[in-house]
Amino acid sequence: MIENEPQKSTIDQRESAKQQSSNETEIDVSTIQSHSMQNSKYEMLSGYLDGELTQQEAQKVMLLLDSDESYRQLHDEMAIMRQEVQSLSLQDNELEHLDRLFQEPVAKNSRLFGFALLAISSVIIVAMVMYFVFMNAAISLLLKCAIAGLGFGALLLLFSVLRQRITVSRGEKYKRINL
Repeated sequence: MIENEPQKSTIDQRESAKQQSSNETEIDVSTIQSHSMQNSKYEMLSGYLDGELTQQEAQKVMLLLDSDESYRQLHDEMAIMRQEVQSLSLQDNELEHLDRLFQEPVAKNSRLFGFALLAISSVIIVAMVMYFVFMNAAISLLLKCAIAGLGFGALLLLFSVLRQRITVSRGEKYKRINL
C-alpha cells in the first residue's frame, strides 16, 4: 500500500493541472473574444465617424451610442481627436511655400548635383568591388556569379531610377495641381 500512495498523489496532481489548464484556456478564449468584440466596436465607431458604414451598420452604432455611456464617451473622444488631426493639416499657403522652396534654382541644382555624385560614386564602387572579386582566385565561381548579379542589379536599378527622374522632370504635366 505504501507504493500506491505516491502514484495516487501524482494522478491527483495531474488531474488538478488539467483542470487549471482548461480553466486558463476558457479564460483566454473569453479574453480573446472580449478583445475581438471591443476591436470591432472601435472599427465600427471609426467607420461611423468617417462616414464609411452602410445604413444598417450606422444604425447599430447609433443604438449603441444611445444605450452605452462608455461607448458614447469613446465616440466623443474619437470625434475630438479627429477634429484635432484635421486641424493640423497644412494650409494652402504653407503648401505653396514648400513648393517654391523645392522649385528654387539652388535647391534644384543641389538635388541634381547630389544625385549625380551618388550615381557616379555608386558605379565606381560597384565596378571596383566586381574587379577585386573577379581578380581574387580564392573566391569560388558561384560566389563571383552571385556578387556579379548583385552588382549588375544595383546598376540596373540605379539607371532605371535615373531615367525615371529625368523623364518625370521633363514632362511633368500636373506640377501645379495640389491634392
